[in-house]
Amino acid sequence: MLVHNYETFEKLLKDHSHLFHRDEIEAALKFYVLALSGDVHAMLEIATVYRHMEHYSDSVHWLTEADHLGHLQAAYELGNSYFEGLGVEEDYKMAFEYYKKAAEKGHADAANNLADMYLNGEGVSMNEKEALHWFTFAASKEVVEAMYTLGIMYEQGIGVKVDKETAFQYYFKSAEGGYEEAQYRVGSVFLDGLLGQERNVPEALHWFERAAKSHHIDSIYNLGFLYENGLGVLRNGKKALYYYKRAALLGDYQAKLNIATIYELGLDVPKDKKEASKWRKAAMHQMDTSE
Repeated sequence: MLVHNYETFEKLLKDHSHLFHRDEIEAALKFYVLALSGDVHAMLEIATVYRHMEHYSDSVHWLTEADHLGHLQAAYELGNSYFEGLGVEEDYKMAFEYYKKAAEKGHADAANNLADMYLNGEGVSMNEKEALHWFTFAASKEVVEAMYTLGIMYEQGIGVKVDKETAFQYYFKSAEGGYEEAQYRVGSVFLDGLLGQERNVPEALHWFERAAKSHHIDSIYNLGFLYENGLGVLRNGKKALYYYKRAALLGDYQAKLNIATIYELGLDVPKDKKEASKWRKAAMHQMDTSE
């Protein structure tokens, strides 16, 4: 049974003081008083504090209270709680209902998650048309993940006729909004001349570099490949090695093999059989342990 009173909450904050600054603790205590008096925004703040302390059941309690008072963000976060099984039993049907409730009242992220559930048949029968509707709504509210998924749907003809130009437009807008998967996709489109776009390696390089800032492993690998082979840039073994090592540290098997090759050939770096052997062994070990 959950116990909600000021003293219990204050003690809990002190027990988790390593998670918060002093001013954050003071603010949380003020929000708690407001939440107990029925302030819906304070309830949401307290739910966030409990989640940060990994007291998920308490978080769900305050989200539920806020949802009863009509707070859309609370409904959305309850959807997340049921989807992930945090503080409640995992229940896709309940997650769907909360996302639908928030989405129908205009919550953009809830609309994106609702669309995902329709697309994947989670908590509801698969319905590509409904997925398209809600992704389009979320994209109109600048949700970059929705834009990217719409790119996939228009490219592959999922719930809609294939339209390569529209697919590219959604990918590009998502990429401009900072979504690394879209940045990688746009880079790949320009690298290979896909979706009606002319091949443009410098533009591909630009988008791979943007995605690499978010540690997107395939983009980092591709930058290494471009510099190793002098595609759209001057061949530069040192830069190739730099990007391949970044990709390798993130777990890319092929990058490790390419590092070994660069050291074996001495591509703009001194030949080093010992380093080449080390990286090739690392790649072989990764392959063996993944089987």
